[in-house]
Amino acid sequence: MVYVDTSVLVAYLVPETYSAQAEAALRDPAHYPLALSAWTETELHSALGIKCRTGQLSETDMQSVLLKYLELKPRFVRIEVTSGDYPAATELLKTWQTGLRAGDALHLAIAQRTGCLILSLDDRLVKAGVQAGMAARCLR
Repeated sequence: MVYVDTSVLVAYLVPETYSAQAEAALRDPAHYPLALSAWTETELHSALGIKCRTGQLSETDMQSVLLKYLELKPRFVRIEVTSGDYPAATELLKTWQTGLRAGDALHLAIAQRTGCLILSLDDRLVKAGVQAGMAARCLR
């Protein structure tokens, strides 16, 4: 199973520099089944809100993106966040030199618990995952 980080999902849904890579990854049968977590969905809404507030997306465009996501959502296995994911994320953050952020540590903890390869556009997240012995791939 392949865990899709929010950065990949946003790039797939909204035209960005790495949208082609995100689309190729999500369409690649070798990556199936695709998975995302409840946390991914939370971060997606946050990222779209930021894009609206900064003028990168209109509110109408944001609503279109959310509809596109709702159509895409059934293609993913949904992984719930468990109470054990938080202490695992904290452990990942103890290696502070990686520069890992809390939300990204939670993604890594979820992927680690479920044995998923994690796909991301975030070099820092991927490097921290690899350092922790996880399967992680950057699409940049």
